[in-house]
Amino acid sequence: MSDATAEDSLWKHRDFLRYWSANAVDLVGSGITQVALPLVAVVALHASVWQVALLSCAQKLPPLLVSLPAGALADRHRKRPVMVGAALAGGAAFLVVPIADAMGRLSLELLYAVALVSAVAEVFGSTARISFLPSLLPRSRLLEANSKLSGVNSLADSAGAQLGGALVTVLGAAHALYLDVASYLACALLLARIRTPEPAAARTAKRTTFRAEIAEGMRYVWSHPTIRPLVLAATAYVAVMAFLTTLWSVYVLRQLHYSSAALGMTLSVAALGGFCGALVVRPVVARYGPVCVMLTALALAPFTQVPLLLATPGRPWQVAVALGMFVQLGCAVAQGSTQRTLRQAVCDPALQGRMLATSRWVVYGSQPVAALLAGAVGTWLGLWNGLAIGTLALAVPLLVLRFSSLPDVPQGTAAPEEADRARVCPQKESDAA
Repeated sequence: MSDATAEDSLWKHRDFLRYWSANAVDLVGSGITQVALPLVAVVALHASVWQVALLSCAQKLPPLLVSLPAGALADRHRKRPVMVGAALAGGAAFLVVPIADAMGRLSLELLYAVALVSAVAEVFGSTARISFLPSLLPRSRLLEANSKLSGVNSLADSAGAQLGGALVTVLGAAHALYLDVASYLACALLLARIRTPEPAAARTAKRTTFRAEIAEGMRYVWSHPTIRPLVLAATAYVAVMAFLTTLWSVYVLRQLHYSSAALGMTLSVAALGGFCGALVVRPVVARYGPVCVMLTALALAPFTQVPLLLATPGRPWQVAVALGMFVQLGCAVAQGSTQRTLRQAVCDPALQGRMLATSRWVVYGSQPVAALLAGAVGTWLGLWNGLAIGTLALAVPLLVLRFSSLPDVPQGTAAPEEADRARVCPQKESDAA
């Protein structure tokens, strides 16, 4: 069993440390790719706005295609082999880019294929990894664990973005991806070393098909009074952010003339905002309740885009844009870790994988459509107009959650001593939101 009691710090739990470290290493590599891949497309291959949108669509399409079978697989089999195999597959996919560049065979079509394959591996790996956490730790430690994971993920993402900007300058965008490949290998090794016995997958007396298990997970999520409204609000938020991020990299590189170093610095500062959001989420949830925290974070989101809309080329506006993204990522991590903890805590253990997969299918399935819509809007109306439309649309997830009726959250889901505050914000703060 675990090597830390319920009262001990999670830093004394060796398997959680391995799990935590695997996430950190994975995110360092992904931070590098976040800088390097758009530069490969925009700078090295001179991609148009529409071609960048197609690349974004290729990265975002797999959750729509394979999330549901990934969830059924996670509930039917042990999760650790899936996590390790997916990490190895993702590393192999990204290894193709620098090799193709060295051979002079790099193309946009190859980038589309790499983005698609790596994203499929990520869906299977992250579905197994996230649904594995409740079997690694007791329910009462999930918010603590998720906040620690969000914090290190943000720091690792920041370090990766900084490192990515430096590596692109020294090695070139394509060859900077070698470090992402190394991060996938390290992630696989760390996950393989987890020793906590994983509970055997639940078996029903009657043998069922993948289709029946997937349908059971979908019915469960759609009928659950807490999970359903959280998934709907998350879907609206993720769709709008996918729209914005598709246009963002092209806008800052071409209209605001960011260098690779400036792009890496901006992403790094934004990721530090996520770290700060992870630091404050537990005490804030303990004081005000999870629903209030999520509503407040969503209410701030549209305002964080304003510096980008006002920006002109130059260092002062680079700082302003970075600060806006700092707040944006802090709010995103705070509300994201809160809603993820709620879903994990109230979900039937036998349905963790399918609950997560169904949620991802609905939430992230909106991304490829949003990316293609962003490409069309950016091409026809211009990049700035597309960003302005997306900024206004950030009010939608707030409205979805605000007018949903969340029931009382079970004791121990948030801070135990504050569970009676979990249903809604205090009245004055709710009205203000």
